[in-house]
Amino acid sequence: MKIRKATPGFLLLLTDVLLLNIIYLFLLKNAININPFQQHYATYILFNNITWLLSFYFCGSYTYKPTKFKKLAKVSLSAFALFITINLIFFRSASDYIDFRLNLENIFLFGTYLTLSRTIIVLSLSAMAKTGLIRQKVIIIGWDGLTGRLIKHLERIDLLYSIEGVFDDKRSCGASNKYSPIGSIDECFEYALKNDIKEIYTVISIDEDDRIQKIAELAEKNFIRFKVVPKKSNQLTANQLFQQNLDLTIESFDPEPVAANIKGQVLKRFFDVLFSLFVIIFILSWLAPIIALLIKLDSPGPVFFKQLRSGVRNKPFLCFKFRSLQVNDDADHKQVTQNDSRYTRLGKFLRKSSIDELPQFFNVLAGDMSIVGSRPHMLKHTEIYSRLHKKYMRRHYIKPGLTGWAQINGYRGEIKFDEQLIKRIDHDLWYIENWNFWLDIRIVFQTFSSTLKGDKNAY
Repeated sequence: MKIRKATPGFLLLLTDVLLLNIIYLFLLKNAININPFQQHYATYILFNNITWLLSFYFCGSYTYKPTKFKKLAKVSLSAFALFITINLIFFRSASDYIDFRLNLENIFLFGTYLTLSRTIIVLSLSAMAKTGLIRQKVIIIGWDGLTGRLIKHLERIDLLYSIEGVFDDKRSCGASNKYSPIGSIDECFEYALKNDIKEIYTVISIDEDDRIQKIAELAEKNFIRFKVVPKKSNQLTANQLFQQNLDLTIESFDPEPVAANIKGQVLKRFFDVLFSLFVIIFILSWLAPIIALLIKLDSPGPVFFKQLRSGVRNKPFLCFKFRSLQVNDDADHKQVTQNDSRYTRLGKFLRKSSIDELPQFFNVLAGDMSIVGSRPHMLKHTEIYSRLHKKYMRRHYIKPGLTGWAQINGYRGEIKFDEQLIKRIDHDLWYIENWNFWLDIRIVFQTFSSTLKGDKNAY
């Protein structure tokens, strides 16, 4: 199955359309003797929306490289030129109904927004890439004809990848000075651990060298993504994920989370920040004090329950919830059951309504969690479940979520049987392998819907 690459282009398109309409409404509000409810003005803004959508699509703005200013400027300028051309053609037939000055001001302000937004995008992503915030460190095993092509491919991917070195048993293999092998194959994994390497590429197949299989297994256990560049594309099997990059095939044996694609990470993080800020400002700002007061009146103990949970790459983080149980010594190793004696009077309602989970929006804002992902388990359960299911740890390739694909499909709450755990993990891995932005939106809406209807597994 081919990997779908996430692109932030459609998110940029939505922002463009939003700003186009805000500019239009601002101009109408400040215009003299113009009724914004007149039919021809409604037609005008609808036409402009459709025009920008088509211009954006046909000029390829949805496939832009975010750190390539020339490319982004070119496609944005082309789209804007097409937008102006169609707009002016339309205006010729509508000049008796639409104020010419308002139309020019609309075009000018929208063009100013496009210039500023694209400049900010490029400068911000370039700065983050240079400081290493979104740059992936990678190493390559083996040197042959494919190595040079792989290096060129990685160097083409903006500023998002940093090739830290090549490892090969033959030190004098004719490599360029920049990427001459810095160590033998046996030394590569130790180097990867010490230098926080995120991905290992190899041009040597498992059939050629038994050590490659061992390195792949060690990489999986340490959440380092392992990829192979096969010499022949027909070496691929149906169960392996791969990316086709021009004449170069890159194969991955592990779940290839599109959310871990750097552009996908930026898009997902952008959504997480906006969504969590909205909830914190407009809901938790007034609801949290009320819940805190009720918890204090209901039972002795803290307002918030804090517990270490397993995060991305199995790194523990402090997860926050509104306290729904009596203070007890079993909280870190015993899961909550349907008729748990530890419930407070208020706690059962908080859990049933999922209100107890709302403080995790602060975890999302802090970057420990995402809105959508695999639910985080307590450390003790992670240790137990990893022994029961060999693929369990793969769910930690991405940040844990407030909700997830498993949860909306009925696999949330207490795990009574091994089959429930297997189904939950299968759903988590499916989400990782099939992530896209609209899937996240779908999961959020279905979570909201099931919460309003009442989830039988919420307790």
